Amino acid sequence: MRFNHRKYLLAISLIYILILGSCAGLLGPDIKPGIELFETGKYGESLTHYETIIGEGKANAEVYRLAYESAFKAGKRITAGKYYTEALNAGFAEDSLKSLATNLWYDRALLTMGSNKWEAAQKAATQISTLAPDSKQDKFCTKILAGKKKFDRGAHKGLWDAVSDYSQAANYDPSSGLPYFLSGQARYKNNRTDYDAALEDYYQSLKVEPTGVFAKQALADIKKIEAVKKKMNAFWGK
Repeated sequence: MRFNHRKYLLAISLIYILILGSCAGLLGPDIKPGIELFETGKYGESLTHYETIIGEGKANAEVYRLAYESAFKAGKRITAGKYYTEALNAGFAEDSLKSLATNLWYDRALLTMGSNKWEAAQKAATQISTLAPDSKQDKFCTKILAGKKKFDRGAHKGLWDAVSDYSQAANYDPSSGLPYFLSGQARYKNNRTDYDAALEDYYQSLKVEPTGVFAKQALADIKKIEAVKKKMNAFWGK
């Protein structure tokens, strides 16, 4: 049989194309640009990248999971919920997705609590309670919200109970300075002459979390209390 070099090259080319196509299928869609955008805080652009993949019909479970996280961080909660469901439908592990969602909602709870946005904090806490009941995140939020209710009522005993709630919350998340910040507020509201107890909590909040979202307010409160303390000490000759 006479060797046909042209047919041989054509056959090799076809095999090469098939191999490349197979590898592309195994590797899946290119998610690297979306990940890089996400890591630099460009959540909206990251989401756009994943939605392009989804629109092209090339999405898998991982793409939907990444789209969920990007949408959540971009503040698009309804869109995030849609991709959460799509990720589950595509076969992403439910426990892993719930863990991610819990952490995202917990970060939002800390942000809103530290920003004095308590209605949003309550909504975040409700989501955490649904996703991970009795978890440390759930218990932390429960104690913080319970203390805030008592703080708002302003009764003497209630304020002491609020301090107790915040103290318990700190045990569930030692990395958060928020309980100490709130405790400082409660102590000062309860006794305007017990400067040192309030200041101790305020300073502790900044020691634990110096760049916390509450830090600016904590510094302002400290400045105010220190000024009052200095004035009163001068008045009493201390």
